[in-house]
Amino acid sequence: MPELLSGIRHLPGYLDRARQEALVEVIRTIVAEAPLYAPVMPGTGKPMSVRMTNCGPLGWVTDKERGYRYQPTHPATGRRWPDMP
Repeated sequence: MPELLSGIRHLPGYLDRARQEALVEVIRTIVAEAPLYAPVMPGTGKPMSVRMTNCGPLGWVTDKERGYRYQPTHPATGRRWPDMP
């Protein structure tokens, strides 16, 4: 096994298959309510190489005009982020 950096813990088997499948379902529920979107770089508007979503009272977002920030609503739908499970 490769050596891990200080502060990193590898916990093989921590989530058995059933717990992994349950976690995937929770994530699917969040994504159904707050769809994945591609954030863009401040200033240039160049799309980032990820798609993301958030849950909880504030979500991390970024756009060309207002830059990096936390906000209570989804940038594409305008709806509040789903509650944290």
